[in-house]
Amino acid sequence: MSPVLTALACLFSLLTGMTLMHVHRRRLPQHAGAGEGATNVWQLIEHVESEARRADSTGRHHLREPSPEPPPQWPETPPEAPPLELQHRVLESLRRL
Repeated sequence: MSPVLTALACLFSLLTGMTLMHVHRRRLPQHAGAGEGATNVWQLIEHVESEARRADSTGRHHLREPSPEPPPQWPETPPEAPPLELQHRVLESLRRL
């Protein structure tokens, strides 16, 4: 087969594939299949409007739910260090590895 015919066959194949992809893609539904319980545009609009009406809400931080308990606090005094003899034994064991 001559190079010209090969190039034309490749070009024809490429254009046919692109045409089929374009035709198939145009038939796909755009926002279908959201299903039961999915948030729709009207619910989003109502949510934004209700947040705009709230006077105490500023920024995105009000969207966070409050934590059920306060975060743990560090103890006033640091815990005691392990005995020096234990530290030396651990160090020696690590050196032997």
